[in-house]
Amino acid sequence: MVHRRARHLLGTDEEARDAMQEVFVRVIASHASFRGEVPALHWIYRITTNLCLHRLRKRKTHPVVKDPDAALRLIGEDGAPVDRLIVLQLLSRMDELTQQIAIYHYVDGMKMEEVAEVVGYSRKTVGKKLEAFREKARKILGGAR
Repeated sequence: MVHRRARHLLGTDEEARDAMQEVFVRVIASHASFRGEVPALHWIYRITTNLCLHRLRKRKTHPVVKDPDAALRLIGEDGAPVDRLIVLQLLSRMDELTQQIAIYHYVDGMKMEEVAEVVGYSRKTVGKKLEAFREKARKILGGAR
């Protein structure tokens, strides 16, 4: 699960294996801080997502959205499938919590209630963050046209 998640976000098996090792080093190092408020799998999933997002931010690139029309389908209401790479490109310009929430919702297909449980925030907060993501994405895409 960790390797699949990392490969999906980082793009290569090599990066995914490296990230997977680091995730489990972090899990072992911080196991004492795990309070059991969420299932262990959610905790590990969150560590994996945060680590991958950190690595993407370290790349210090802000990729250009190559297909604004596909991205507009993402933030629209039609529910059309969207290339996950486009979502990651948009996310490179968002704050960390918004990145997590948008990945769980748009990339992983989780419902807002599920996202709220994983990130430890209310459903209302998740909804507000998703709306903020859509608004910022519309602004970014407006400049891409």
